[in-house]
Order: sequence, then structure tokens, then C-alpha cells
Amino acid sequence: MEISEPTKVVFYVSRIFGLAPYVVKRMSNGQIVEIKRNVLLIIYSVCLVFCLAGLTYKGIFFDVTSKKPIRMKTATSKVVTILDVSVVVSACICGTLSGIWGLHFVRELNRRLIEADEILSLYVKECNRSLRQRRKGILMLGLVCFIITGALSLDIWVWYRIADKIKKENSNSSANVLGYFPFYCLYYILMMFHVLFAQAALGIGNRYRHLNVALYEMFPEFYRTPHIEISSISSINLDPEKNVSIDIDIRKCVANVTHGFQRKRNPTSKKIIEDLAEIHASLSYCIVLVSKTFGIALLAVLGSCLLHLVATSYFLMVELVGDKDAVFAWIQALWLFIHIFRFLLTIEPCHITNVESNRTITIISNLRRSCKDVELIESINMFWQQLVASNFSFTACGLCTIDRRIITSVCFPYVYVSSQTALKQIIFHFSVLRSNCHLFGNFNTI
Repeated sequence: MEISEPTKVVFYVSRIFGLAPYVVKRMSNGQIVEIKRNVLLIIYSVCLVFCLAGLTYKGIFFDVTSKKPIRMKTATSKVVTILDVSVVVSACICGTLSGIWGLHFVRELNRRLIEADEILSLYVKECNRSLRQRRKGILMLGLVCFIITGALSLDIWVWYRIADKIKKENSNSSANVLGYFPFYCLYYILMMFHVLFAQAALGIGNRYRHLNVALYEMFPEFYRTPHIEISSISSINLDPEKNVSIDIDIRKCVANVTHGFQRKRNPTSKKIIEDLAEIHASLSYCIVLVSKTFGIALLAVLGSCLLHLVATSYFLMVELVGDKDAVFAWIQALWLFIHIFRFLLTIEPCHITNVESNRTITIISNLRRSCKDVELIESINMFWQQLVASNFSFTACGLCTIDRRIITSVCFPYVYVSSQTALKQIIFHFSVLRSNCHLFGNFNTI
């Protein structure tokens, strides 16, 4: 996770939810000097997640053993609900443990990010993410909290509505709904983990973008038309004996006159390329550090997203062909949207970062093709070889690469097979129900 001045709001909120049991020592100018664990915060994080997990399973057991269960009315719904709850519990536990055990990776990540900001500040104005970047983090945090709070509130209202319908059969039905409140609290921890990972990935992507901007600004003659200052001309000399020196570049169709203005660079071009190559290599390793920090938790989160997509679709289909409760069907559709949103909240920051990283290859390719300086072309070729050799991307314990390709390579086949299985299960239930109806009908006739 990234811990800096623009991200401190997300950091402190994640510490409340037990995902960042760290204390930070800062200098007078706000620069971070040391990041270390805090024993009290570790105890708080572990107690919070395991107490919520234990209370969640206690609520499930209470619902199963009650006279009239609220959620687990059939054997299939019992299995699906237990799996649904278990993946959320496991993802929250893995997120908490990754924060406790990942201190070394967090320190190294923030050290590299600070070094990258210091070097980039020499070449790009306002490369240090300030108020605008902080607002983006707060906006993302607020949006996620608003969505999950609204969804949980509607879900609680729907289940209390169902509990009121069966109050005659089970007078204590409201207690069944109350037993799932710890499970709802775990959802806040899960969504906070999504925000924490997304901000870490986007932080690396922002620095890649600043690096690309530095290349554009420090070498503008290789990418766009140079700025030409045209002075006013009162008369034109048409004397054929006097020649005017005009250099025409046919490829760009640009006339570079002697009074044209070119941007002056204080550092040498070779030094710029070497610094930016060092930053790119460091940021590439930051991707590895983020993957190591959140690896197990990412695997659990992706698994929970996939399982929730199938389980929610199953409950939605059962409701549409069964009781046909419109309110319950709409709340299931809302949860389906939220699980898709969770999935995209994990994938899209990684995709954005990968796009910015790959854009550097395109820029350096243009430099190689256009540059004629022998001394500079050597540094550019070394940067090019580094870009080609380094192919780092976000992974979940090295099992799968996290980008948009995971949607077609993993999600679509998984969801298709699972939906077909769920559909067959629904058809089987209704065939059994129909056969029972025919059986009782024949018995009454006899």
C-alpha cells in the first residue's frame, strides 16, 4: 500500500478497518521517515476480523437451526449461502494478514515511490500528487462507501420484510436477520481492501504517466511541431541574388527558421534518459511489491467476485421462476451490479497502470527512430532493451495476471459453466416439484 500525504485519508480509514496496522513517523515538511508496526493496532486488527467472522458463523448457525430459516430454506440455498459467506470471511482475513505480514514490502514500495517523485519533480511541474490526487482518493472512497451502504441498507430492509411475512410461523424471525449484521460489517472491510489496492495501483500508474510527460516535454522535437515565433514583415526582398536560408523537413512539413524558439534543457539529454530509465525500472519493481503485498488477499477477492457472480445469478433466477417477488429480485440484481463493480475496481487500476507502462515503449521507439545524436542513441537503446526485457504485471500469487484479459480468459468460461450448472439445478428442482404435485393429485383422486 502507498502511504503518502495525498493518500493519508485512505490510509487512516483503512487502519480503522484493520487493514493497515502501521504507525508513520514524519518530518516537519510531511515527508515520511519511518513506517513500523504497532502492537496495539495488530491486536485490534486481528480481534476485529476474527470476532466478526465468529459472529457471522454464529448467525448462520442460528438461522439454520431455527424453526423457519430466513435464507437457508433448501439444501442448495444452505450450500450457496455458506460458500457466499465463507469467501467474504476468507478475503477479509487474508486482507488483514497481508497488512500485518507485508511491512517489508510496504517500506520498500514507499521508498521507491518517494525516490521516483523526487527525480520526476526535476523534469515535470507538479509531478508530486497534491490536492487533486487527494480529492480523487477521497472521491473513490466516498463513492464506494455510498454504494455499499445503500446496498446493505436495502438488503437489510428486504430481509426484515421477508421476516415479517413469516412472523406467524417463527416469532423470532427478526433475530435471524440480526444475526447477519457481522457479515454486513465484513463487507466494509472487503470494500476498503478494494480501495486500498486500487489506490496503490493507480499511484504507480500516475508516476508512469508523469514519466511519459517528462519524455514528451524534454524531447518535444521528436513528437510535435516546434513552436515558431513569426515576426511581422513589412516588406519582402525579391532580389534573386540574396538567398534566404530555410531548412525544410519533408517528413514533418515544418519550416525551421533561424529565429524559431526551442526549449532549453538544463540537464543533458543523456542524463535525462538515464534518470527516467532508472525510474521506470523502479516502478516496474513496485508492481511486483504490490503483488507480493496483496497476493493471497487478491486471490481470495477474485475468487469471491467469481463465486458471488454465480451465486447471485442463481438466487435471481430462482426468484424469477419461483416466488416472483419483485423487490427481492431487484435487490439481487443490485448485488449482481455491485459484484461486477468490485471486479472492475480490481481490474481497471491494473489495466490503467499497464497502459501507461506500455506507452513508454512507444515513446522510446519514436526516439530511436528520430534521434540522430550518437551519444544519445546509445542511452536510448539501453532504455529500449530494459523496456523489452522487463515485463512486469500485477498478479495474484503468480497464478493469474490481473488486467482486462482475465475477463475473457477466466471469467467468461467460469461464469458460463457455473451458470449452466445452476440452470440445470433449477430445472431439476422444478421437475421434482412437478412430479410431487402429480403424485399428490393422483393420491387425492384415489
